[in-house]
Amino acid sequence: MQPRYSNLNQALHWITAACMLAILPLAWVMTNAAEKTPHLSSMYNWHKTLGTIVLFVTIFRLVWRFIDKPPPYAQHLAKWDKGLSHATLWLLYAVLLWMPTTGFIMAESEGHPTKIFDLIPTPQLWPVNKALADQFGYLHALGQWAVYGLILLHVAGVAFHLIWGRDGVTGRMLPPYATEPPAV
Repeated sequence: MQPRYSNLNQALHWITAACMLAILPLAWVMTNAAEKTPHLSSMYNWHKTLGTIVLFVTIFRLVWRFIDKPPPYAQHLAKWDKGLSHATLWLLYAVLLWMPTTGFIMAESEGHPTKIFDLIPTPQLWPVNKALADQFGYLHALGQWAVYGLILLHVAGVAFHLIWGRDGVTGRMLPPYATEPPAV
C-alpha cells in the first residue's frame, strides 16, 4: 500500500479544495451580477472570507510541510510524472497565496474591507487608492486563469491515476479506510 499523507495534511487539503469549490462559482456569479442584485455585498464578503481561509490554510500547509513531510512518490512513477506533480503542487501553492493577497489589496484599496463570515467587520487598513486597486484588480483577474489551469491539471492528474493508472497514487490523499480500484 502507498504511504499516505497525515490526517492533518489530508484535512488541510480537503478544506482548501472545499473553499476553492465554493470560491470559483461564487466569483463568477458576483462578478457577472447586476449592481443592484440582492445579497451582492454578502457574496463578495463570503468570497473574501473563503479567500482568507485559503490564505491562512495555505501558509499553515507550507510551514507544516517542513514539519510533517509528505510521503514519498511511488517508485514505479515515471520521472516526468513526478516532475509534473511536483511543479503543479508548488504552482498551486503560489497561486493560493497570490489570489487572496491580490484580492485583499484590491478590496482594501477600493475601500471595501472584508466582513468575515459576512458578520465581523475588519478595519480599513489604508486610504482608498484607485490606481492601486486597479493594478491589483488586474493581477487578481490574471491569476484566475492560473487557478483554472492548475486545478484542471491537478484534477486531470487525479483522474489519470485513478482511472487509467490504477496505481494507488490517489490514495496518498485519502483516509486509510478508502479504497481505490485494484492496480492493473
